[in-house]
Parts: sequence; C-alpha cells; structure tokens
Amino acid sequence: MSHLELLPHIRHLSGADKFQMMQFLRDELPKQEGIVMGNEAAEIMYSVHTYNSAAEQLMQLVEIENKQTQNV
Repeated sequence: MSHLELLPHIRHLSGADKFQMMQFLRDELPKQEGIVMGNEAAEIMYSVHTYNSAAEQLMQLVEIENKQTQNV
C-alpha cells in the first residue's frame, strides 16, 4: 500500500493514534536502514515532538485568550 493510499486513513486517526504511529515509525525506520539508535537518540526525538506539541497548544491558548479579551 502506498503512502497516498494511507494518508486519508491517517488523517482520521485520533491524536493519540497518530502519536503511536510516529513512535512506531521512529523505531522502525532505523531498524530498516540498519541504524542502531540508543535511548538517548530516541529521547531527543520524543522531546522534539513533545516540545513542538506543547508550543502549538500554548499558541492556541493564547489565541483563545486574545479572542475572549477582544469580545469583552
């Protein structure tokens, strides 16, 4: 199955399912390429995702707060 066939299905997954898929790919791709990744590299990759997600959530909260302030 090609990625073009998978994308519509992936879009409908929950955030938790997408995150699990990312973790699977993070672990699977190095194995497929014969690259041995230690826990340190995996932790870095996990941290990058977590920080990006946190930044996005913070921006959403700021936008909501700004809209509420403008409506008052």
